[in-house]
Amino acid sequence: MKIRLFGVLLFIETAALLLTAAVAWYYHIHCGEDDYTAFLMSAAMTGAVGLVLYLIGYFQKTGMDGDDTFVIVSLAWIIFSLFGMMPFLLSGAIDNVTDAFFETISGFTTTGSTILKNVDEQTHGVLFWRSIMQWLGGLGIVVFTLAFIPSVAKGSRKSSLFAAEAPGVTVEKLSPTMHGTARILWFIYIFFTVSCTVLYCLGPMSLFDAVCHSMTTISTGGYSTHQDALGFYQSNYIENVAMVFMIMSSINFALFFFLVRGRFDLLRSNEEVRVYLISLVVMTAVFMGLFYVAPYNQSITAEQLACYPQGARDTFHVSSFHVASMLSNTGFVGQNYNYDLWGLLFVVPTLLMQIVGGCAGSASGGFKMVRVIVIFKFIRNALRELIHPTGMYSVKLSGQTLDELTVKRICNFLSLFMILFVVNILALTFTGMSLEDASIAFITCFSNLGMGSGATGPGSSLADLPTAAKWILCTDMLIGRLEIITVLLIFFKSSWVTTKTVRS
Repeated sequence: MKIRLFGVLLFIETAALLLTAAVAWYYHIHCGEDDYTAFLMSAAMTGAVGLVLYLIGYFQKTGMDGDDTFVIVSLAWIIFSLFGMMPFLLSGAIDNVTDAFFETISGFTTTGSTILKNVDEQTHGVLFWRSIMQWLGGLGIVVFTLAFIPSVAKGSRKSSLFAAEAPGVTVEKLSPTMHGTARILWFIYIFFTVSCTVLYCLGPMSLFDAVCHSMTTISTGGYSTHQDALGFYQSNYIENVAMVFMIMSSINFALFFFLVRGRFDLLRSNEEVRVYLISLVVMTAVFMGLFYVAPYNQSITAEQLACYPQGARDTFHVSSFHVASMLSNTGFVGQNYNYDLWGLLFVVPTLLMQIVGGCAGSASGGFKMVRVIVIFKFIRNALRELIHPTGMYSVKLSGQTLDELTVKRICNFLSLFMILFVVNILALTFTGMSLEDASIAFITCFSNLGMGSGATGPGSSLADLPTAAKWILCTDMLIGRLEIITVLLIFFKSSWVTTKTVRS
């Protein structure tokens, strides 16, 4: 096991905690907030454990086997969350381990589910820590390590670590080395974050809010510095900026690298992006249509109608923002966007968007658009074979024929998703949740969106969920972020047995 890598990962978390402590110290001087000591203590404990693990790994003679990568990545996210919850507990922002761990893993996995009922009352240090957790988790903790500390893994192990954490079907190399690829992706990520911050500052946002919201926008996380999220600002400009960057962050980051290099042909030929952008337009039209049709539905009350947008322009704005927020799996809430109050007509298409999510290789969660495309083509070919048994059919994506192994993995992913769906519904209902709330809770947490309907909707608080349900949903967040296989492999004995004895 690569113990040294865990040490390096904790050093990174220590640096993030120290940065947050500096922010908390600034607001201690100017606002009298006193949570900086909680972050300093958390940084000291995290750094100390990281140093011990690093030294143990440095003198360890056992190398890293190929199967170790899945264990390393899965445990890295759990360890990050265990140490990341300490500031919440030490500062008094959260008073129990269950809620602290839930808030933390929801942040690192960019799910955005929160148990806080008083976000506006939190200190600047706590709010900044929530945002930086999502920013680190957006592209991946291990990918960040490979980008800026490449010596922690050697040779092909970098590819294994990258693939175990990166969302999507395959790993697309942007340079001859995985270190170079990871660094390019993070530079794009940082550029988007800075650009988003500047544009937010041009609107009615303070610099602090702009920095925090840019980190949670680019990571498609959805945490906010206010209980009403972007709706707090009552600004179409802020929501339009968020809309643009939510969409950009839910598109494969590799494409932006190729665009800078003038490879516009790759964008035009990319079927996944084309289908994703078309889906954004189609779903916006669907929601606009629902807003016009819903008033004629007898189940819609006068109170619900009062929450509907007024006029064509407002309807387009509300619909497009909602679609961008849900399909990118960000989960931001805007002005009067409690979609639970819109009625049941809006819930099903909202959940479908949450399940699908954005593109592979992006910060978005969900099933990923590329898998949906491949599955539909696979089903189409299966039907063709029934009609023409002697025909030979293959699944093509962006003009390229996919090998059988890739198609098989995607079908396996769908099968595992359905199994997990059933198992989670049974488990969550045993905790006391209704069948409807259990189904929606699993979908939202597995898709890393964090906002569903009913008990997990924008008008509810997840703090009221049963304790056992919170731990189950924490597992769902991790499984969804690492896309099932990486987490499931840690339960196989072979993943823990190291067969190589070379010095790392």
